[in-house]
Amino acid sequence: YTPVTRREDFPSAVAYLVRRLDENTSAENYLRSSFTIKPGSTEFREQQNRFEVAVEARKNVRTTSLRHSHQEIAHTLSTFRNQPDGDFTDGSYRKKLQKSFKGVLTIENLHIPLVIGGEEILTKETEEGRDPNHEGKVWYRYSIADRVHIDKAMRIATKSATSWDEKGSAERGAILLNAAEIMEEARAQTISIMARDTGKTAAEADPEISEAIDFARYYATNAQSATRGSTPMGVVLVVPPWNFPYAIPLGGVFAALAAGNSVIFKPAPESVAVAWSAVNHLWQAGVPKDVLHFLPSRDDENGKYLITHEAVSAVILTGGFDTARLFLSWKPEMTLLAETSGKNAIVITASADIDLAVKDLVQSAFGHAGQKCSAASLAIVDAKIHDHPSFTKQLIDAASSLVVGAGTSFSTLMGPVINPPSGSLQRALKTLDDGEEWLLEPQQLDQSGYLWRPGIRIGVKPGSWSHQNEWFGPVLAIMKSPDLDTAIEWQNSTPYGLTAGIHSLNEEECEKWIERVEAGNLYINRAITGAIVQRQPFGGWKRSSVGPTSKAGGPHYVEQLRNWPLVVDASAAEKSARIWWDRSGSKTLSTADLHVERNYLRYRKYSDPILVRVDASTSHAERLFISWLTREMGIWIVMSDNESQDEILRFARENKVGKVRWLSSEIPPTSELIDLGITLDTRPMTQVGGVELTRWLREQSIAITNHRYGNVGTGPNPKV
Repeated sequence: YTPVTRREDFPSAVAYLVRRLDENTSAENYLRSSFTIKPGSTEFREQQNRFEVAVEARKNVRTTSLRHSHQEIAHTLSTFRNQPDGDFTDGSYRKKLQKSFKGVLTIENLHIPLVIGGEEILTKETEEGRDPNHEGKVWYRYSIADRVHIDKAMRIATKSATSWDEKGSAERGAILLNAAEIMEEARAQTISIMARDTGKTAAEADPEISEAIDFARYYATNAQSATRGSTPMGVVLVVPPWNFPYAIPLGGVFAALAAGNSVIFKPAPESVAVAWSAVNHLWQAGVPKDVLHFLPSRDDENGKYLITHEAVSAVILTGGFDTARLFLSWKPEMTLLAETSGKNAIVITASADIDLAVKDLVQSAFGHAGQKCSAASLAIVDAKIHDHPSFTKQLIDAASSLVVGAGTSFSTLMGPVINPPSGSLQRALKTLDDGEEWLLEPQQLDQSGYLWRPGIRIGVKPGSWSHQNEWFGPVLAIMKSPDLDTAIEWQNSTPYGLTAGIHSLNEEECEKWIERVEAGNLYINRAITGAIVQRQPFGGWKRSSVGPTSKAGGPHYVEQLRNWPLVVDASAAEKSARIWWDRSGSKTLSTADLHVERNYLRYRKYSDPILVRVDASTSHAERLFISWLTREMGIWIVMSDNESQDEILRFARENKVGKVRWLSSEIPPTSELIDLGITLDTRPMTQVGGVELTRWLREQSIAITNHRYGNVGTGPNPKV
């Protein structure tokens, strides 16, 4: 029990010694009693009893798997429970996966149609669906929509929205629950399609199926209360990414459907096969085909026509910040709900457990080949850890030993990138800036550029390109910080605020970090990817969120897809807002009843002013409510009435405005505000104070690992 070690291996010895101390000081361990035990003593009788009970229990030792014997849960609209992931230790599940993989790999020359109002349309205009696992080989084609198709889909979707809403939230919810069952039954097939279409490994694709199922059930349940007293928006256009080709598209679709809207689904060009599988699951479940339309299109003039179509009430986008900016440059008054880019960092302090920090850092940086908006492309490491040989040795070993290959192979730990690198990813893989060097140089492993050994660059300076810019691929940048205060400053100095993590066993360090870090999703002593519906509602701050969007998988996502009654009675709105604040807004809410992890949702006031643009069209009731927000709620609001837009922009720039609420009838300077990283909300104020007050606050999710080496309740216990 006393490790003897060389000085350079001392941190490893400490980790071993801590585990032994945890074990030997537990109430059940014999060593705890060994100092005072003697025949007839209390300690002796306790040990004797444990021994005798154990000997007797040998007859009843369970040999069947507890893991494989979980009971099926009946899911209803009154309760929500997260869906368990598939179990790769279950032989029957592995066989089902293997069979499905073989079947999908035989598919060739598939032609995926448009689907408008139930009519399948095969067009002459097509695009190719490529397999990134096998040199970009074409294995299907998909039809492309033109303006005639778009107009037809919009006419049908507009007409069907009313009848869909009239079904009521309960009937719509029942259809979504049915979709969840179908999606679970198709889990193996969907995983195999994802693997071939986007290069996702089975281990990465499997929890994505669970997430999509969770979205269906959570929004079905949430819509019971989130739609009361409001009306649907109409037609919602869902524009998803390719990197989460099943869960994110269906998350947007399910939310819009639960809210009573009809949906136009424009799949990502790189993952149309997965999207085609997804919409078929929903139609099979009972979603009417005149309510949900499947409309692949190019990112060209027809694509622009679709995005800006006058019949579209709202656009749900998950993608890059530049894409959101482009959409709004086309149509500044667009209602855009966009979850965008992230430059996400994990801080590793001198109080971190190196073993756990390296494990979580590698998973966060290189899971799905780093192609997650939540991925850690940056680590900010305390100098004491950074310069310790055991840290760099473990990091190099963990990253270089990842098995890189096709997502369709079960042995692969890191799959291909979706396309041969270009732009920012190409620079991240091939170009070092001043002072930087490769700790692990990335290496192209195939001729076409889809497979890459991950890279780790060190010597990254504050304010450098690697510090400030996002890339979508397997490269990790490392900065060396002198202390925690500096690390937090560097972490907050990027223009984004999606996910952020810290590894520290020091409770005070964790508390300081939680209060000061600027991001929508915070993770303590765990990986920073893999948010789970309800448990960790997902969405960012700053340039990681564009438009009036609430956290996906959270309590306000469905309600933002409804139209709410306008403010007519300020005192009634204030009373409603105060009730919500006292019950929820002022609280740190636990979102899951878990022992091994603590999960919270809280609402944060903006630290910078909220600029409110008003004019003659702004009602007296609205102005009274805004005054109440400042006077009673302590929200920092600056009113703008007669200033020019140039003056507004100058004020926003000089005073670091956090958000602009545009209640004026004039068209806002949308692009200019977005370039400043300012959230713009153009929605009219609502009489429902509990809904309205959330629009003046920021949501933040916090997940804290509550165990260490399997010992529940150990490790830091920071206050939240």
